[in-house]
Amino acid sequence: MNEFFKLFKREMRINWLNLSSLFSYISFFFLGIIIFIFSIGSDLGKLSQLFNPIVWVIFLFSLILGSENFIKNDYNDGSLKELQFLGFSEELIIFTKSFSMWAILIFPSMFFLPICSLMFSIEFVELLNLLSYILLASPSLILLSILSALMSMQIKNRILPFVIILPFYIPILIFSTSGEKIGIFNNFENSHYLILIAIFFITLPLTLIIGKLILKEINN
Repeated sequence: MNEFFKLFKREMRINWLNLSSLFSYISFFFLGIIIFIFSIGSDLGKLSQLFNPIVWVIFLFSLILGSENFIKNDYNDGSLKELQFLGFSEELIIFTKSFSMWAILIFPSMFFLPICSLMFSIEFVELLNLLSYILLASPSLILLSILSALMSMQIKNRILPFVIILPFYIPILIFSTSGEKIGIFNNFENSHYLILIAIFFITLPLTLIIGKLILKEINN
């Protein structure tokens, strides 16, 4: 646990001193929302119906684009190799980067998504439902995004890793968008919450194992 907290403090300090990742994430999110609004029109009825799919599409691509910032800089300046040399395991490095990415990007989302919902005239209950599914689905999505970023550095290609990882995003999106409309007020056992939690416990070890192999290959 001490090693985890050391790495987590390092990640948070680096990312808060350089807020480019958070700024890029929020800018892309708001820009995507505005583009959809202009392309769909000012019909509030149509906008409110499309709010959830619009948010999920932008949210997913924001995470994919933002994940490289949490890996690439450390790779370019040799920090990834140095951390391994200092005795930090590859699994711990990947887990800490994923956790710091979740803390830096997802928590702000809980504040600016309600602002976006005002432009779509979304009811408060529907907004809470969306936020609850984002909280449960985001850990798995972030792990897959980190894995995609690692693969892109290994094979020096940004498109191919995304194509490889894309099918693994689909089940998460299906269970996140097809659940009960008022999930937080339904019985926990009758919602898709448990399925998303199960997907996370499957995604976590697979990401750590594959990520470890990629990190060893990159640093050799």
